[in-house]
Amino acid sequence: MTQGIKISALLLLLSGVLTACGTAPGMYVDTAAQASPVARSTWFGGAASAPEPAIDFTLIRLSGENMGKFSQSGNGAAQPLNAAAIGPYRLGQQDVLRINVWGHPDFLPTLSAVSAGGVASVPLGRTINEDGRLFFPLVGALPAAGLTVAEFRDRLTQALTKYIKDPQVDVDIAAFRSQRVFVAGEVKMPGVVPITDIPLKITDALGLVGGTTLEADLGVTQLSRAGQSVTLDLNRLYYGGDMALNLLLQHGDVLTVPDRQARKVFLLGEVMQPKSYVLRRGRVSLAEVLADAGGPNPLSANAGEVFVMRMDANNKPLVFQLDAQEPAALLLADRFDVQSRDLVYVNPTRITRAVRILNQYLPMLQGASSVKAVGGF
Repeated sequence: MTQGIKISALLLLLSGVLTACGTAPGMYVDTAAQASPVARSTWFGGAASAPEPAIDFTLIRLSGENMGKFSQSGNGAAQPLNAAAIGPYRLGQQDVLRINVWGHPDFLPTLSAVSAGGVASVPLGRTINEDGRLFFPLVGALPAAGLTVAEFRDRLTQALTKYIKDPQVDVDIAAFRSQRVFVAGEVKMPGVVPITDIPLKITDALGLVGGTTLEADLGVTQLSRAGQSVTLDLNRLYYGGDMALNLLLQHGDVLTVPDRQARKVFLLGEVMQPKSYVLRRGRVSLAEVLADAGGPNPLSANAGEVFVMRMDANNKPLVFQLDAQEPAALLLADRFDVQSRDLVYVNPTRITRAVRILNQYLPMLQGASSVKAVGGF
């Protein structure tokens, strides 16, 4: 075979390869597959040898006109909770009350304590017992649980009028023990936070446990209440000022802040450094994750076919396409917020896929030429 014939054969092979790149090794996104139900089974690379069930997906080409629709990421509450109402604190079991009847100091129990100035009397409180009652001299056990401080003071005052003329009673809470919430996960001091006479909201509870750690994923904070659980994107609260997410907590709530190791974006295809990317706090754009992967490979990437893939609310594939052939298009990429578990994929060029096919066939052609040379054909 002459050199000219070899070159002609190679060009003929390359021409055939360019028209049949579906057999190229590796993955690629075939946007034309959206038009054909049969072809949809091959939308993420490779040619189908037989029809397969269709993959129903939605392709959205990003532009300056529609970018604003996708600039915000994250979720609010996944489902409504039974709302906690702001109201006066109501007493409960194990709460401790400090009760003072003016002119009758003997009603106020004290404890003698030694200090630098000598012996001092420290006032003690009275504890509401397990059946919701509180014992007080002369009147016995009075119902207390479920009452406000003012309501309990009125009841005690009325009961004491049988024994004391015009009693002046002062009641305050010495220790809040009956109501609490639990804060767990990536916070500095996980544990129990008591609910006091000051309404306790999410930001208050997180502040009382020292705030979150650097590994916290605020975007998927879990709030559990009475058998219900919701996912809250507290990034929108802390970084976007969405105060509607600063929910009022109530007794028995469990607030869990998970770690961010599951909050990843996957960068695949023709990028310089394919990898999984752990999202930092706050907003992260498509331009940032592409830059962290070294950008599209200048030798093999089709910059006109940069894709972001995710599942929509109905668990259907949603594919966004960005044409980044012009560097100015990266301004659009900086306005697109990536979300946890997104897959960013950059397609190879057609010539790249063709070369990969040639790399499969050239060893066989070279082997055939060697056999022919040895056999003298």
